[in-house]
Amino acid sequence: MEGRNEYQKGLWTEDRILMDYIRVHGKGTSNRITKMSGLKRGGKSCRLRWINYPSPSVKRGGFSEEDLIIWLHNLLGNRIQ
Repeated sequence: MEGRNEYQKGLWTEDRILMDYIRVHGKGTSNRITKMSGLKRGGKSCRLRWINYPSPSVKRGGFSEEDLIIWLHNLLGNRIQ
Protein backbone atom coordinates (compact mmCIF):
# COMPACT_ATOMS: atom_id res chain seq x y z
CA MET A 1 0.00 0.00 0.00
CA GLU A 2 2.89 2.33 -0.48
CA GLY A 3 1.46 5.64 -1.62
CA ARG A 4 -1.50 4.05 -3.41
CA ASN A 5 -5.14 4.51 -2.55
CA GLU A 6 -6.66 1.03 -2.22
CA TYR A 7 -10.22 2.33 -1.71
CA GLN A 8 -12.78 2.16 -4.49
CA LYS A 9 -14.75 5.32 -5.04
CA GLY A 10 -18.24 5.58 -6.46
CA LEU A 11 -21.54 3.83 -5.90
CA TRP A 12 -21.85 1.12 -3.30
CA THR A 13 -23.33 -2.24 -4.26
CA GLU A 14 -26.30 -1.42 -2.06
CA ASP A 15 -26.86 1.85 -3.92
CA ARG A 16 -27.27 -0.06 -7.19
CA ILE A 17 -29.79 -2.41 -5.54
CA LEU A 18 -31.64 0.58 -4.06
CA MET A 19 -31.73 2.46 -7.38
CA ASP A 20 -32.94 -0.61 -9.30
CA TYR A 21 -35.68 -1.31 -6.77
CA ILE A 22 -36.94 2.28 -6.77
CA ARG A 23 -36.82 2.44 -10.58
CA VAL A 24 -39.07 -0.63 -10.83
CA HIS A 25 -41.38 -0.22 -7.83
CA GLY A 26 -41.25 3.50 -7.01
CA LYS A 27 -40.29 5.06 -3.70
CA GLY A 28 -43.12 3.68 -1.55
CA THR A 29 -42.30 3.40 2.12
CA SER A 30 -38.73 3.01 3.26
CA ASN A 31 -39.54 -0.05 5.41
CA ARG A 32 -41.06 -1.81 2.41
CA ILE A 33 -37.98 -1.04 0.32
CA THR A 34 -35.81 -2.67 2.97
CA LYS A 35 -37.94 -5.82 3.20
CA MET A 36 -38.59 -6.29 -0.51
CA SER A 37 -35.15 -5.44 -1.91
CA GLY A 38 -33.16 -7.58 0.52
CA LEU A 39 -30.96 -4.73 1.69
CA LYS A 40 -29.24 -5.15 5.02
CA ARG A 41 -30.13 -1.64 6.17
CA GLY A 42 -33.01 -0.21 8.12
CA GLY A 43 -35.82 1.74 6.48
CA LYS A 44 -34.58 5.09 7.71
CA SER A 45 -31.07 4.35 6.48
CA CYS A 46 -32.40 3.48 2.99
CA ARG A 47 -34.50 6.63 2.87
CA LEU A 48 -31.64 8.87 3.94
CA ARG A 49 -29.22 7.17 1.55
CA TRP A 50 -31.67 7.70 -1.34
CA ILE A 51 -32.29 11.33 -0.46
CA ASN A 52 -28.61 12.19 0.02
CA TYR A 53 -26.81 10.24 -2.66
CA PRO A 54 -28.21 8.24 -5.61
CA SER A 55 -31.47 10.18 -6.10
CA PRO A 56 -31.48 11.87 -9.52
CA SER A 57 -32.98 15.02 -7.98
CA VAL A 58 -29.78 15.67 -6.00
CA LYS A 59 -27.79 18.40 -7.71
CA ARG A 60 -24.07 17.96 -7.59
CA GLY A 61 -21.35 20.38 -8.48
CA GLY A 62 -19.75 23.57 -7.34
CA PHE A 63 -21.55 25.13 -4.42
CA SER A 64 -20.21 27.31 -1.72
CA GLU A 65 -21.75 29.27 1.10
CA GLU A 66 -20.15 32.39 -0.32
CA ASP A 67 -22.03 31.95 -3.60
CA LEU A 68 -25.29 31.56 -1.69
CA ILE A 69 -24.65 34.64 0.44
CA ILE A 70 -23.80 36.75 -2.62
CA TRP A 71 -26.86 35.49 -4.49
CA LEU A 72 -29.15 36.23 -1.51
CA HIS A 73 -27.59 39.66 -1.01
CA ASN A 74 -28.17 40.50 -4.67
CA LEU A 75 -31.76 39.28 -4.34
CA LEU A 76 -32.65 40.86 -0.99
CA GLY A 77 -30.07 43.58 -0.39
CA ASN A 78 -29.39 44.74 3.15
CA ARG A 79 -32.96 44.48 4.37
CA ILE A 80 -33.39 43.69 8.05
CA GLN A 81 -36.84 42.67 9.13
